Amino acid sequence: MADRRIPAFVCLVALFFSGACAAASFVHGPYCGAPDERSITISWQSSEPLPARVEYGTLSEYEASGRFARRLDVPLPEDDAPDTTHAVLGGLPVDDACAYRVVLLEGEDEIVSAVGHFSTEPAPGEAVSFVVLADTQQQLEGVNRLELVADAIAADSLDYDFILHAGDVVESPSDFYWDDWFASFDDMLLRAPFIPVLGNHEKNHRSYYETFELPPGEGRDDERWWAFHWGDVVVVGLDTNVKSALDIAAQQDWARVHLAGPEPHKFVIFHHPVFSSDPYYGTGFFLDTIYHPIFAEMDVDIVFNGHSHHYEHIVRDGVTYMVVGGGGATPRQTTPEHIQGSDVSVEGHMFYVRVTAWAEGVDVETISVSREIGSTDVVMDDRVLDSFDMPLSGARTSPFEGREWLGMLVIGLPIAVVLGGLILLLRP
Repeated sequence: MADRRIPAFVCLVALFFSGACAAASFVHGPYCGAPDERSITISWQSSEPLPARVEYGTLSEYEASGRFARRLDVPLPEDDAPDTTHAVLGGLPVDDACAYRVVLLEGEDEIVSAVGHFSTEPAPGEAVSFVVLADTQQQLEGVNRLELVADAIAADSLDYDFILHAGDVVESPSDFYWDDWFASFDDMLLRAPFIPVLGNHEKNHRSYYETFELPPGEGRDDERWWAFHWGDVVVVGLDTNVKSALDIAAQQDWARVHLAGPEPHKFVIFHHPVFSSDPYYGTGFFLDTIYHPIFAEMDVDIVFNGHSHHYEHIVRDGVTYMVVGGGGATPRQTTPEHIQGSDVSVEGHMFYVRVTAWAEGVDVETISVSREIGSTDVVMDDRVLDSFDMPLSGARTSPFEGREWLGMLVIGLPIAVVLGGLILLLRP
């Protein structure tokens, strides 16, 4: 693929001489998010505000007839509405594969989107599959690594229920970066619901919250951290960009509550790595003290992190940590001596992770789609970087049980120092 700046330049010149496009079009999407047992949110952004309808139904009905059994009319957005439209489809069949498309209504003309897919919540005991990636950010020259990863996920034969992203979705939260990201990921987004967490590059910006509909949570817009309960799986998404001790404590409580549920398979996802052989980050965020004792105590299967642009599989106190920052950002090297518990560590690859949680345990494969050799990206043929199974077992005995004061010390010490200083200043 040639330098990606050339097509963008050509488009700008064409628009300059031809004026505005005659017909409206989809700028982002459609795509879906915030799935639950009987509903899902369909989202899109068009080049101008327009009324629309969402056509949807079971996948079997659509494949048999080529038509959708149901429709939801979406009125013209209000003048002050966000650029992205979100439409909730309710009353969906339980445990079924579904399809949808969005139709923009411009006068008598109709602009019809591609067909997207999603599934409703599976019954207990059924397998749950999903895909994980992180650190897509931006890459403007040469081969579009974001698109390589996205197209590989879109073409994956795994029948996955949803897609998780461990943060740094875009380089910066501006229209330019969002437009490029959606152009790279459009096919993947039609495969399944997309569920991200905040990275540092999103900057907690309003565009992140306006773009994605997320599972129920807390913090800003009740979406800064969230929990997703799906059949035999629970996924807890956290925000490790927070600075407030109160926000950290709230997320500790949130994690404990949602990881204590009946689901046999427990996963956590957030951006900064708890453990990593990255020479710049490593374990420098105190997350090993703040969260690791909770994960060990609550019998978490896997914690997914990004931020470090390499792949690593680490096991500590029975908890598996996966550094998955290979979604398209520039790869980085690791330290010559890897940290304790590092079973597998690979540099220089663009990759994603696919996970299947069965009644018997969890199967994991990390799939490389390209490798950086010098300044060139070489496309891989679905090379497996890592593969492992985790048999379902009884609850582990946490080495941190009864030692919750470790996490609270990190939170409470700064508060105590500030209060102590104020007392000294206010003394007569």
